[in-house]
Amino acid sequence: MEIKGAIFDLDGTLINSLFFWERFWEKLGEKYLGDKNFLPELDMQKAVRTVTFVDASEMIHGKYGFGTPEEIYTLMHDFCVEIYQKEATFKPGAKELLDYMKSREIKMCVASASMPDLLRVIFDRFGLDDYVPKIISCAEVGKGKSHPDVFIAAQNYLGTSRENTWVFEDSAVSLRTASDAGFPTVGVFDKHNFGVNVEDVSTEYIAEGDSFLRLIEKM
Repeated sequence: MEIKGAIFDLDGTLINSLFFWERFWEKLGEKYLGDKNFLPELDMQKAVRTVTFVDASEMIHGKYGFGTPEEIYTLMHDFCVEIYQKEATFKPGAKELLDYMKSREIKMCVASASMPDLLRVIFDRFGLDDYVPKIISCAEVGKGKSHPDVFIAAQNYLGTSRENTWVFEDSAVSLRTASDAGFPTVGVFDKHNFGVNVEDVSTEYIAEGDSFLRLIEKM
């Protein structure tokens, strides 16, 4: 596994936090329908995870007519801050992988659909600035992860060759996008990610019950 640069997704990849969405739908349903059991169609659940919260809020409002996009965004943003501050944890072996890459001077950055101010919450809590000096957001490049722009921007920042720049993701859509653009990929299983077969679109795969420690042995 030849690696000179690493582009990390955050939610569901380095950090256990995707349970946010199941609980957000409960909050949304309770607020606008008085029903905690509200759950959107599967296509909508998938779509909101690879775009910014601003775009997700507009999609939800456009589909269901709840409140205003601004109100939905505020609910989404504030609840995400709460999850990041109190409940999010590292994925198994993620901290050790970051320590190893830092010791090997492998260049790292984060590419995320989350807003930079939200990412700062999790960066500050876990000291991620010690490992990852740069955050590149989909909001910054203007496109979600169904387009390769955020990964290309991250690679340009790292200054590494594409064939030696690995993209770490839990989303099959994002992994397919990165792979089609010529990046080797590490797919990460997350039980909150619809059970999609991430392994099929990954160069390396961290399965359920597995740890990032396995990758260190290959580097």
